[in-house]
Amino acid sequence: MIKQHWAQKVVKRASSIIKAEILITNRGGQIIATSNPDRVGEVHQAARHSIERNLPIDIELEDLSFWNVQDPGVILPIELHGRVYGALLVSGNPDEIRAYSHLLKLHAEFIVEEEIEHYSRFQETLSRTQMLAHILFNPDVHFQNYQRKSLIDRLGLNDEFTVALISMQSSSKSKTTALRDALESLKLPGDEIVEISPQEYIYIVKSNPNRGKSHEELIDGFHKNVQNEVFDRTLITLGSFTTGIKGLVQSYHEARSLQCLLYDLKIQEGLHTYKSHELATICNNIKKFTPENETTLVANYKKLLHLGEDKYLGETIEAYFRNHGKLVKTANDLFIHRNTLNYRIKKIHEITGWDPNTIDGIVLLRIAQLLYEGSE
Repeated sequence: MIKQHWAQKVVKRASSIIKAEILITNRGGQIIATSNPDRVGEVHQAARHSIERNLPIDIELEDLSFWNVQDPGVILPIELHGRVYGALLVSGNPDEIRAYSHLLKLHAEFIVEEEIEHYSRFQETLSRTQMLAHILFNPDVHFQNYQRKSLIDRLGLNDEFTVALISMQSSSKSKTTALRDALESLKLPGDEIVEISPQEYIYIVKSNPNRGKSHEELIDGFHKNVQNEVFDRTLITLGSFTTGIKGLVQSYHEARSLQCLLYDLKIQEGLHTYKSHELATICNNIKKFTPENETTLVANYKKLLHLGEDKYLGETIEAYFRNHGKLVKTANDLFIHRNTLNYRIKKIHEITGWDPNTIDGIVLLRIAQLLYEGSE
């Protein structure tokens, strides 16, 4: 089903060519477009008859009472690919207007075909946007429902992409319009923009050899192709480059979690990537969604800072992290012997239960340290 704008287009163009009254009816015979707006909604019985039988009708002067109409004219069904969309009515002597009435009919059918093509493209785009929005905003989405290859191809998720979350801290119409225009100018085939509000967008950015296949290249391209003032007071967070339905959701949640972290840090501008703030973002999620875990981790870490006579364990673990677990460099930074450092690491293990010499231990210590710093 297409909108009825095609009927207004036919009347407008025809009225600029000929002076006769032009009317367009829908399939039920109701007038939906005319140069005389008072007749819109009127049921034209002769037009309905023409549509039902898919036949042209010439109304002569002597036939006016039979068809219950005021003026003579020509009625032609508007048909395309075996489907009738309405009828064209041209007032005047049938012998004088028959030829150009048929030309107007062809022109009307051409406009209908244009509208169908536009509508189909619009529906396809809208459907894709709606499905992507449903996947992103529905926490209970069943991924297996979207795993068909044809569907993933249609959604444009078979090639690598990243999700950018764009939020402007301004309600100025000129600024929001400039932002939208800038995003449209950056858009390439396969990209998708989901508008959450005039100030906030989700931009699914496809990897491209010319635009960039990494965050660094992508950010560089943004800076080169967009005027700086457009992104004033605008925060852009980028999730990981990924593919597929699950990748879409993961990249979106990374961008959203990073946005929450930056807002908490009072950062409301700039272009930031999840990978650059990954551990801090994870810690922020722990604080927001599992505060009991934060309490346990921070309490355990505090034992290092408030241990009786030993005042150096906190400083030791900070140096250990700063040097990425390299013992010799850590000992040198602290101006202590390697054996002293080993003793302190053993002490940290005894106090917290987390062994800095293991992957699990060092990760837990680092998360606990970040959560403690955030709580302070």
